[in-house]
Amino acid sequence: MTDKRKGELMMVACGVLWSMSGITMKYINWNPLLIVGGRGIFSAVIIYMSMKMSGYKLKATKKSIGIAFLTFMNLVCFVSANKFTTAANAIVLQYTAPIFVLLVTAFVLKRKLKAYEIITVLAALFGIVLFFMDQVSGNGMFGNILAVTSGFFMGIMYALTGEIKDDGERISGLVLGHTALAVICVPLGYIFTDHAEITLVPILLVVFLGVVQMGIPYSLYGRATALISGVAVSLISMIEPILNPIWVALIYGEVPGSRALIGAVLIIGAVIAYTILDARNTLPEGSVSNTEDLRRS
Repeated sequence: MTDKRKGELMMVACGVLWSMSGITMKYINWNPLLIVGGRGIFSAVIIYMSMKMSGYKLKATKKSIGIAFLTFMNLVCFVSANKFTTAANAIVLQYTAPIFVLLVTAFVLKRKLKAYEIITVLAALFGIVLFFMDQVSGNGMFGNILAVTSGFFMGIMYALTGEIKDDGERISGLVLGHTALAVICVPLGYIFTDHAEITLVPILLVVFLGVVQMGIPYSLYGRATALISGVAVSLISMIEPILNPIWVALIYGEVPGSRALIGAVLIIGAVIAYTILDARNTLPEGSVSNTEDLRRS
C-alpha cells in the first residue's frame, strides 16, 4: 500500500471517528460543561502522548496560549450546541469556519476577496439563514447561535494557526486547550449536573469521546497530513458533517427540517468548492488558506 493511500485511509478513519460526537453526546444526560471537560481529560493525555512520540516539547507561548483559548471556546460552544439544537445543525454550522476566515481577511486585514470567495461567503451565509428560519424555537435558536459561534472561534483559530510555522507550538496549543477544558469545565459542569446521572455508562461514553472520538483521530490526522495534500485532508474530512447527522437520525430519529437540509447542502457545497478553488489559486502573503489545520469537533 502506498503512503498516499495510507494517508487517505487515515483521514477516512478520522472523519468516521469525528462523526461519532453527536450520537454519543446525545446519549449523555449531563451538563455540556461536564461532557466537554470530561472528554478533555482523556483527549489531552492522548494528544500529549502523540506529541511526545513525535519529538515535540510542550511550549507555552503567546500563540500556543491563543490557540488554547480558541480551542476551549470552540469546543465548549460546539458541545453545548449539541444539547440545544440538532446534531446536524451543530456540526454543519460549525463548518462555517472558513467563511469567518474570509470575513476577517476582508474586513480586518483589508484584503479584497476574489469572486469565488465572495460567492462562497454569500452561499454559506444564505445557508445559515435557512437554518435559523427552519428552527425558530427558543432552545433551537440558542443552539444554532452556539454552533455559529463555535464556527467563528474555529475560523479565528485557523487564522492564528496559519501564522505559526512551528508544529510543536501548534500542537502545544491543542494540549493546553484540552487541558483547560478538563481543569475548568469538569468542576463547573459537576455543579450543574444531577449527581444521580453520573453512572458507569455515561462515564464510559465520555472516555470513548476523549480517547476514540478525539484523541486517536488527532494522532491519525497528524500522520496523514505528512502523507497527503492539505486539499485531500480537507475534502476527506467532510465525511464528518455528512455522517454525524446520519448516525443521529438512524438511532434517535432526529431529522433536520427541509430548510436546514437545503442550508446544509449550501454550506457544505460552498466549503468544498472553496477548498478546491483555493488550492488552484495562490493567495497573497499573509492570508489564510490552510483551513484543514486543527480539526476540532
